[in-house]
Amino acid sequence: MINFKRAFGISLASLMVPTAALVVAMLAGCASDKPKPAEAKTAAPAPKPVSLTQVKSELATSKAQIQTTTDSLNKLQKSSPADAQANYNAFTEQYLKLKAQSEQVATRAEDLKTRASAYFATWDKQASVENPELRKGAVQQRAEARRTYDSIVNEMELARLSFKPYMANLADVGSYLRGNVSPATLNSISELVAKTNAQGKEVDTHLATIIGGIDKITTGTGEAAPAAASVAPAGGAAQ
Repeated sequence: MINFKRAFGISLASLMVPTAALVVAMLAGCASDKPKPAEAKTAAPAPKPVSLTQVKSELATSKAQIQTTTDSLNKLQKSSPADAQANYNAFTEQYLKLKAQSEQVATRAEDLKTRASAYFATWDKQASVENPELRKGAVQQRAEARRTYDSIVNEMELARLSFKPYMANLADVGSYLRGNVSPATLNSISELVAKTNAQGKEVDTHLATIIGGIDKITTGTGEAAPAAASVAPAGGAAQ
């Protein structure tokens, strides 16, 4: 009978050692191949609402741009053949400016609501004081704050509803006249231009009311005080 151990000079034990080492190495490799769990990322804090002064400034800029765009539309509609294309280009430029500004203002809606809500909450808290005289004044201020808040929220929605068809009509005019600004074509949009003018005035009225509401809040909270104080020295120097 052949003695395999003697013939080959090896033993089962000597085979098992490297085999076991190979298995361990393979298992370790498989473990390292497993994807590591993703590290939990800390959520970025929500951006703070911008100041009411900035919101007012952006609204005022958009309000002025609405007027500029409407004026360019009226000028285009009344163009002479020699000026029609140049006026069309100017109208298109003003329309695109207004579109960009309106998209920026739309992002401020929640900021404005947050600020107006905080203003009302301040007077709502003040109305809980025990002193009768202080409480009476606080209740009156709370009622005014509620009216201001409701007015801003309502006017924001009305402005949005009015602005959408106004912008749609401006876009329609631009598309309709593209490549054809003949006198006959310009004359054919007279009714649409008149309608767009009326819509522009409606949006302007709503924005003016919102700006007035912001002024009431900044006066009540004192947010506008630093700007007013910085103007005071110049006024004193002028006297």
